[in-house]
Amino acid sequence: MERTNSNMIPALTILFLVLNIFLFIAIQAPSGHFDPANALRKEDQETIATAIGPSSPEMILEWKMVDRYTEGDWRVEKYQEYEIYLDDKGQMVKELPTGHFNYLKYWRYQ
Repeated sequence: MERTNSNMIPALTILFLVLNIFLFIAIQAPSGHFDPANALRKEDQETIATAIGPSSPEMILEWKMVDRYTEGDWRVEKYQEYEIYLDDKGQMVKELPTGHFNYLKYWRYQ
């Protein structure tokens, strides 16, 4: 006699375990945790709190050339990334260099 459903028992066992784990997590979760309306209310409260609170300076990233040198037949430009903080009027408040560098190499034609 041939066994045709040999994969059925492990598959059902895994399905049974996954469903039990899901049910256990759902039972242990705090009341209303999975309620979509509750999630929307929290999102609205966070939006209102950030809109009313003091405005923080806007941060942009900018690359600036910090060095230029020749390496053999190559001309190399070294750029460093800076965090630039702007106030509400677009004026620079603070400029901080990061540890990120980019190098551009140009072949020197003769």
